[in-house]
Amino acid sequence: MELIVQRPNKQIFRREGPQGPQLVKLFGEGVPASSVLSEATNHARAFEAGLPVPRLHEVTKLDGKWAILADFIEGETLLQRMEAEPEEPKWMELFVGLQMEIHERYIPKTQRLQDKLERKIAASGLDATTRYELQTRLEAMHHHKKSCHGDFIPSNIILREGRAFVLDWNQLTQGNGAADAANTYITLEKYGYPDLASSYLKLYCERSDTARQYVMKWAPIVAGAALGDCPEKDRGFYRKWCEGVV
Repeated sequence: MELIVQRPNKQIFRREGPQGPQLVKLFGEGVPASSVLSEATNHARAFEAGLPVPRLHEVTKLDGKWAILADFIEGETLLQRMEAEPEEPKWMELFVGLQMEIHERYIPKTQRLQDKLERKIAASGLDATTRYELQTRLEAMHHHKKSCHGDFIPSNIILREGRAFVLDWNQLTQGNGAADAANTYITLEKYGYPDLASSYLKLYCERSDTARQYVMKWAPIVAGAALGDCPEKDRGFYRKWCEGVV
């Protein structure tokens, strides 16, 4: 197998399978089976809903570790295209269009975004006053049943022969699309793409007829939730988004 990505709790490989190249997502020994099976289930549900998702093959164990096997999509990421052609508007239009396509789907039996945010804010490590304010803001927001990817960024989109495939469905929930948009916006900021973040938010709000102010009302909520399990190096970034809420 050819190693493609190395992360603290998983490795991503490419290997040749009986029906073509396969992606092998090999999880670390400490990753529980429930998390792996949940990710595979989300992937399957997105595929069955008709979204542009690589075909899932199986969940198995390799060398005693859990693994998810799916089609390996040969191509480049949307982020690579955006960086190569920063003045080309069609890439941002594709990005926003894909996210809106996801939001338009209702995928039953997926976790509620509100429940996930509540749980993660409770585990954020923020002081009680800030947690209370974020929870109160969350309860006051509209709670829809739109499909929310949860990690919708250009590096999770692969382009091949005029088609786009969306990867990494482990954060799939049903909820308010504006919350998903806020998460995309602050994640682009976190990775050092402020211009992309600004262009993204402008186009998303135009295409979805959503007020920018409304999306940004979600920003401290999703940032506070991100503190629930983010690496130590990112905690300062997310804490800044929570400053001034009380």
